[in-house]
Order: sequence, then structure tokens, then C-alpha cells
Amino acid sequence: MTLALRYVAHSETGLVRKNNQDSAYVSPTMLVVADGMGGAAAGDLASAVAIRELKAADGTFTGEEMLDVVAEAIDRAGEAISELVTSDPRLDGMGSTVCGVMFDGTRFGVANIGDSRAYLYRDAILTRLTRDHSWVQTLVDEGRITEAEALEHPHRSLILKVINGQPHHQPDLELVEARAGDRLLICSDGLCGMVTDEVIAAELDGEREDVLAALMRVAHHEGGQDNITIILADVVDGESEGVTDVLGAAAVLDLDNPADTTARQSAVAAPAPPRPDPAAGEVVRYAPVARRRASAWVKVVLAVFIPLLAIGGAGALWYSYTQGRYYLGAHEATLAIFQGIPEPVFHLPLSHVVERDATRVVDLPPYYQERVLETMPADSLDAARSTLATLRLKAAECIRQRTMPQSTPTPTATVSSPAASASPSPSGSPSAGLTAAPTPSASATPTDTSTPAAPMEC
Repeated sequence: MTLALRYVAHSETGLVRKNNQDSAYVSPTMLVVADGMGGAAAGDLASAVAIRELKAADGTFTGEEMLDVVAEAIDRAGEAISELVTSDPRLDGMGSTVCGVMFDGTRFGVANIGDSRAYLYRDAILTRLTRDHSWVQTLVDEGRITEAEALEHPHRSLILKVINGQPHHQPDLELVEARAGDRLLICSDGLCGMVTDEVIAAELDGEREDVLAALMRVAHHEGGQDNITIILADVVDGESEGVTDVLGAAAVLDLDNPADTTARQSAVAAPAPPRPDPAAGEVVRYAPVARRRASAWVKVVLAVFIPLLAIGGAGALWYSYTQGRYYLGAHEATLAIFQGIPEPVFHLPLSHVVERDATRVVDLPPYYQERVLETMPADSLDAARSTLATLRLKAAECIRQRTMPQSTPTPTATVSSPAASASPSPSGSPSAGLTAAPTPSASATPTDTSTPAAPMEC
């Protein structure tokens, strides 16, 4: 029996973002989504680079060979992103998720890094084929929050693994048996980051085009806050008939000149207002004026705009206040100093990164990971830098504990003479509680009973 894929795909900016940082690629043997991050000048480029490498790797492969091919393509994408950042520091911080499958006619080679998702809908049951590499997913796995709470968590965008040139960021790879009648859903978090799996499952029955339209409506209904990319595929008996296509940022960016292309892509110009008709202006100029109506309009305008001006002034004062605040928090997977306050007001962000640090959140002791993810306020930029330096040391200590064996505590020493009572202990610090005796007859033989400090819990 020969199995083949029938699929539809769609990628769009959504209802809020200014440009599409998602990319996708579909073919009879590969279906993959990439969600870029790092700002308007880089996220689209990162996802386009990832799709370029995966498209180049597409072909006829079977079994474990599919996983090797995808892993190598993801490695090449990471190297390409690293080279771009080296050549243009403005691109620092960009990266991309990758989620998708290769298909050999009997099995799926599933690959995932980041928080885009692949689902299998079989016998009316929706199963997630991938696990998000995100902070909130670890909280869900530990039973600390629910899937629904994860959608509203303030740190739901903190991704722990992406394609960004870091060698320790490796994808999850798995082989899954395919059956006729299976339906695959691969999407960016513009869909799965907005609604629960139950909501998605409720829309998956029906014709592919109708289901795709229904899923887009669901994402829009939740606000369309992010770019939305969806691939919907059915496994059928028969020969392959699918077309090869590239969607999203990868379809429009010129990767031969990435810096100029992203600059043009991110500069979304507002449409120019229509030019006034001079003749129409003259007609209005000499038209008779209803003075009483004009007077009424003046009253309405004053009644509306004076309160708005007062509100605007108060808002300006509040914003000025917020920009005098600082806090430590997580920016993607590393520490950063933010200016402003962490919580948005009326969906308007009131903070931005002023300094980034290479220290990873996951390298901190668990207590400080929680503190950072809840944000650590600081009275000034200098105070925030001081706190950051402390966290950097704690992370370094945790890394040292993980990589080096625990040393044996040094035995305490007994001081037998007044002269020795002022000597440093074997550990290099003065013995605790010892003072020099004023006369030989008043000397004592105290013992240093202090114990070495317990290692930090990492």
C-alpha cells in the first residue's frame, strides 16, 4: 500500500504585527514551519534561513535517514544565523523555531526545536507529537500550572531552545508510524499559543480547506496577536499529488542581501493620505455656513477633547514615571535589565531592554530562576547592574558545581597557643571567635568549631 500526503497551508501577519516573521515549506516529502524571533529586523530573516536550509535538504529518504537529514539541515541553519550575526551585530539575538515532518510513505520523521507544534489527529483523538521548549511548558509538566493558565502566563514567550547558532540547542527527533486517514496539523504559536488543544481538536473534522479556515477564525477570535502559520495534511492511499511551496517571510526575503531586505521588510510605511481636490476646497471655502450648527459643534468638540487632553496629560506623567523604574528579568533565555514596569497597561508595553547579559536563566539556582521570571525590581540602573553581577556569580557557581566534583570539607583546627590563635585557618580565613590573649597566663586553647558553608543548591 502506497501512502501520500494531501495538504493545504497558509501564513499571514495576523491582526497586530507589522510584518510576518513566520516561514513555511511544503512538499510531498516535507512539511515544516519556522517562527522567527529577535525583532522586526531579524526574526523574519532567521526563519527564512531555516526554511532555506530545510528546503535544500528535502528529498527521498527513509527511516532514521530522515532524522539525520533534518538534524544536519538545522545545524547548517544555526551556522548560517551565527555567521549573519557576526557580519552584522544589529542581528544579534535573532533565532527561529522549527517544527515539522519528513515523510517516506510509511513513517513521519518528526523534528522540533522551540514552541511551534505538530499534532496528529487519528480516530478523532488529537495527540501532540512535539513538546514545547519553553519555560511555561516546564511548569505544565511539573503540574504547577494548567495548559489554559500557560496561555495567560506573563513569561509564555520565554523559549529555552531555538535555532540561533548555539551548539547545545539541538532539536527533538522521533519516528512516528503513519496510517491512512491520519491528519497532521503543524502550526506556529499564533494558533497553538492562543487556544487550548481542546479548542483546536473541536475544529479538525471536515474538508481540509474548511478546517484551515476555521482554525484561522479561532486564531483571529483570540486577537490575532502573533503571526499565524498553519499546515494541514491528510495521509491518503495513492500517489503524491502535492505541490512544492514556500510561504511567509521565506517567500519574500532576498537572502542574498539579508540586511537590506529585512530593513525594507520591517519598515512598513503607512499609506499616504489622498491629495485634496483643489476644486473641492474652493467649493467648501465659499459655501454658506450654518453658524448655529457650527457653534453646537464647537461645544461638542470642547466637551470631548478637553477630557481627552486631561487623560492624555495624566497618561504622559504616568509613562514618564514608569520610565524611571528598572528591573531584572528574562529576555528569551538570558538575563536582561529592563527600563519601565513589567506589566503592560491596556495591552501597551511599558518596558524595554536596556542591557542584555549572556547569563542563562536555567543556569541560576531554582530560587533565583523564580525571582528572575517574576522580575526583580531595582531603584536605579546602577542597582540593577549590581543585582545582575550577583546573579552572574550565582550562575557561575552553579555551573562550577555541575562540572566539578564536590570537594571534601577541611577538618577544623585546634589552636594550642596564643600565638597560633591569630593565625589563619587552613581554609585561608581567620579562625572564628579567637582573640589574642593579653598575657601568657590568660591564654586558652580554643577550638575553631565553625563548619564550611553548604554548597549552593543548584
